[in-house]
Amino acid sequence: MTRLQRYYLYYTGCFLGFVAALAALEYQGMPARWIGYAFLIFTISMYAVIGIASRTTDVSEYYVAGRRVPAFFNGMATGADWMSAASFIGLAGTLYLSGFQGLAYVIGWTGGFVLVTLLLAPYLRRFGQFTIPDFLDARYGGRAIRLVAVGAAILASFVYVVAQIYGVAVITSRFVSLQFEIGVFVGLAGILVCSFLGGMRAVTWTQVAQYLILIVAYLSPVAILSFSVTGNPFPQLVFGEVLQKVGGLEAAL
Repeated sequence: MTRLQRYYLYYTGCFLGFVAALAALEYQGMPARWIGYAFLIFTISMYAVIGIASRTTDVSEYYVAGRRVPAFFNGMATGADWMSAASFIGLAGTLYLSGFQGLAYVIGWTGGFVLVTLLLAPYLRRFGQFTIPDFLDARYGGRAIRLVAVGAAILASFVYVVAQIYGVAVITSRFVSLQFEIGVFVGLAGILVCSFLGGMRAVTWTQVAQYLILIVAYLSPVAILSFSVTGNPFPQLVFGEVLQKVGGLEAAL
């Protein structure tokens, strides 16, 4: 077992132990608000520790994590990026409003990651540049194409970050009873601590840690709901059957 795998195995054990401790405290009567505070402080603290430990001044490490992240961990980081606040809240709302036709948005959202991985990332890596504006400038030359690429990157990133920060603020205001404005600053502070010092290196390792938390948060309620509705804790095995029932109910309505 590599050192990296051992570190994240310890982290997973600590996280599961922390969740079990919170469950025991809740059973003993601990207020839900304090449980929310404890969970928020724990996760942000763990991300901050990983981000600070991953600090670097090397350009290659800062922009592309040295191009030496194992494929398995890179996949976990990408999965955490997919399971972000924008998708967790936005896509859930889309499915709630439009029914299972909203799955088209889920497929499109996921397909975008696949297209970037297959059609853009290999060529960018082979070319040896760090960012898309660098790649376009070196490939086609001229300042104009670089400025256009920078503007497009800033626009896309700004829209995405606004959705992310808004989602963080909504979560903190609803479940931790913080003011919405304070939740915005909490989200911005978390991003600053986790990514500013280490760049892509820090982002990658914090997203791997985030993936382990998110995958538990995603699968646990789904498995519980699946078992209560179908008697099977593995929703993937009964997905088609449930969609047929939903289709029948929509036709009846």
